[in-house]
Amino acid sequence: MSRRGATAGRGVLLGLTLGVLVQLARSEYTLIKMLESRGYDRNLRPNFNGPPVEVSFSMTIASIDQISEVNMDYTITIFLRQYWQDQRLAFSGTNKSLSLDGRLADNLWVPDTFIPNAKESFLHKVTVDNRLIRLYPDGRIIYGLRITAKAECDMDLRKYPMDEQNCTLEFESYGYNFADMVYLWRRGKASISGLTTLKLQQFNVGSFNVHSSFARYETGDFPKIVFSFQIQRQAFYFILQTYIPSILLVVLSWVSFWINPDAVPARVALGITTVLTMTTLITGARQALPKISYIKAIDVYLVICFLFSFAALLEYAVVNFQSSRIAAAIKREKDREGLQEVKVDKAGKRWRSAGDSGCNPKEVEPLGNGGSNLPLTVCNQVNADKELGKVRLNSVNIDDCRERSEDDDLKKSTSIGDQLAVVVRRFSDVTRMVQVSTIDNFARFLFPAMFSIFNMVYFLYYCI
Repeated sequence: MSRRGATAGRGVLLGLTLGVLVQLARSEYTLIKMLESRGYDRNLRPNFNGPPVEVSFSMTIASIDQISEVNMDYTITIFLRQYWQDQRLAFSGTNKSLSLDGRLADNLWVPDTFIPNAKESFLHKVTVDNRLIRLYPDGRIIYGLRITAKAECDMDLRKYPMDEQNCTLEFESYGYNFADMVYLWRRGKASISGLTTLKLQQFNVGSFNVHSSFARYETGDFPKIVFSFQIQRQAFYFILQTYIPSILLVVLSWVSFWINPDAVPARVALGITTVLTMTTLITGARQALPKISYIKAIDVYLVICFLFSFAALLEYAVVNFQSSRIAAAIKREKDREGLQEVKVDKAGKRWRSAGDSGCNPKEVEPLGNGGSNLPLTVCNQVNADKELGKVRLNSVNIDDCRERSEDDDLKKSTSIGDQLAVVVRRFSDVTRMVQVSTIDNFARFLFPAMFSIFNMVYFLYYCI
């Protein structure tokens, strides 16, 4: 008995289902026959050969995402509603509106609206076509659609990433011109809803506006409505990912100013590392942006940071060059004054000196058999070591010796030209020493001051 009862239940359920489907098919067939009996033609607009059809719009924004600077577009999902009146669909007997199946829209005349600035778009079809049709007794119709579109947005990236963009979404009639159809927003700005509640990843939604316009082609002027909205980019992400690392790299390049100039590997390695890292940072930042002809704000900042890092490397090149010049000058002075260690033979021949020390040229006895005299400037103390058979020249302070020697030269010089030459040589030596000793000290103050001024000017210009 249980099996027979279950079989009977399935039969009743199947019969009811088939009955409902048949009734729906008959209802659709009845509606189509009713439209045909009234002479309704879905291919002809309302008020055919009469005044243009007035189509009004309202829209609810479900989401805005995937805003791309590279492709200059954004993806938006909307609930679009169109309102118009078709006297051919008026009915009597009730004051209530009728909600019809969205699939019946294929049997009715609907506006040929499209999105001219959309790269691609589609109508949602899960679980059925997301369409709404509501019919009022006086022939008014509401036609609703759920659409997702990827629309163009012409962006001006000169202030990127502190920029504001104005994006639009346009609706236009494809085949009906102004003589056949008029587009307008139903309640002005109040026709837009859902925009203020949106949460975007890198942007804040600002003000918006709506207006009616027209599109002019060689085939005529066609009605168009425009929805425009502003978005402000949130720069905090770029501050963490780009600006702070750039600042730290520039500051790191200044560490070389406190490193001993003689530590060539340390200073060169630090300078090259900061320059290469800045190059990598610039390359990574540009990969997320389109290849545009004008300069962006982030390009200005990264290039200036790169120049500061490169300038720090060049500063050490200047320091090293000046140090080399001074070392060469000192070597020439040593060679000129003849500071060296001299040996004497076993016969006991040695330097003849008026005293144990001095800074005046002295003559020496011939070294070896028939050797010539060797004029030297003896700025030393002479210690004779009979056991080793040689004389050691213990150098004293070269600068003091040179200063005393130049003082003697200045006193002994009779002509003004000789005195001027001695003064110029002394001033040149002092200038070289001052340059090397102060370049790093000067850079320690100049580089941070200039970089701070640049940051103030940069952010004031691009953020205000």
